[in-house]
Amino acid sequence: QQRRVRRRGQHEALRGGVVHYPGTSLSGQPGNAVITGHSSYFPWDPGRLKDVFALLHEVVIGDKIIAYYNQEKIVYKVVDIKVVLPDEMEVLKQTPNERLTLITCTPVGTNLKRLIVIAEPVEQEVDKLERR
Repeated sequence: QQRRVRRRGQHEALRGGVVHYPGTSLSGQPGNAVITGHSSYFPWDPGRLKDVFALLHEVVIGDKIIAYYNQEKIVYKVVDIKVVLPDEMEVLKQTPNERLTLITCTPVGTNLKRLIVIAEPVEQEVDKLERR
């Protein structure tokens, strides 16, 4: 029951973009920070960012990913890309070193499998975000 409620809450949050997976590290800290987002969703669904990871399938090893957390810019380099079944939860396991794991459904338009993009930090610098 509790797992179903958590999934429902996560599903609602995904309509607004990406979601930090509960129980994983935060960006910029040791461990595995897992971020999940939709690659596609029902056209009639009201979410503005329901396909935020639609182009994640175009990422290749060596690409850089820039993340901001607490106004800190963190640059990651993609080191691994794989496709797994939805029940393969190993990608959520914590690691001794900092890393970022991005997850979305694949192929686009289905929820048959999960595309996993794993990246490691390459540089860190503090950038204040412009406030508008």
